[in-house]
Amino acid sequence: MEEPFAKVVSQIFNNWTALRLAVDHSMGGPHSKQVAIDFINYMVQFCLSEPHVEAEHIQMAIEDILDEEFDTVCEDDSPKQISQLLYMFLRLLKDGKSEECEFEFQKLPVGDTMWSNEPSKMRPVKKVENEFSSDDTDSDCEEAKTATPMEQDGWVEVKGRKKR
Repeated sequence: MEEPFAKVVSQIFNNWTALRLAVDHSMGGPHSKQVAIDFINYMVQFCLSEPHVEAEHIQMAIEDILDEEFDTVCEDDSPKQISQLLYMFLRLLKDGKSEECEFEFQKLPVGDTMWSNEPSKMRPVKKVENEFSSDDTDSDCEEAKTATPMEQDGWVEVKGRKKR
């Protein structure tokens, strides 16, 4: 059941505009494609390993990963739509309705495959701790370091202009 579901998740995620934009704009860091592949693999495992998974649980997991890994919040309700699709396919496969699952899979849009969840493409994701190296002597970088102090939670405090 894992292989057909992985195929479904991969197809759905490859056609999901919000995720494609997040990857295209490197919202997941320099290895955004790998982060997306890990996202696909995680969702397959999450859906198959949770004993009583519901569409709401899938939606919460999707939203959490988008926020944590891609710094992205979807306001278009697409995580809910994606979670409902995944849940539908999961139920069909768990209920042994593989013909109906294949029929519904054929209805999914076919687009360019940006990434895949094949294990051969898996590699560890390196986390970049600091954007500025200590060897950097560029004055613009030094200025950027001091001009906008970033707090530990990743937020930057923006102060308003002084009145003239």
